[in-house]
Amino acid sequence: MALANDTIVLEARLTEIPGKIPGNDLYNFVYVFKYKVLKVKSGKYNAKEILVGVYNPKIPRGQVKDKMAAYSKGNLRAFRANAKHELTLVSLESIWTEAVEDEYFDDDSPRFLAIEVKE
Repeated sequence: MALANDTIVLEARLTEIPGKIPGNDLYNFVYVFKYKVLKVKSGKYNAKEILVGVYNPKIPRGQVKDKMAAYSKGNLRAFRANAKHELTLVSLESIWTEAVEDEYFDDDSPRFLAIEVKE
């Protein structure tokens, strides 16, 4: 798992679910969502928006059973636009190097991986 210094905990509102989240029956992937930052609880982050990748987002958090189980914690059952979440984040590249579904190809902001998502 990532070092504590590299971890950010935020309260944020899911502002956008771009496109349609594909099923994960063919391959595993991280899907990138856009959030509005409401409050930084720990770590450092100064922008008003953040791009957050979620591993196989159709699987409720805490129910992932494969090699990414340790990085898919939380109690969120489903991702819905305008919902408020508490996110524990690390740099996406620090953990995930496989398929990424990312509709924000024109945005060069860093991507983060949600290792825990709570309602």
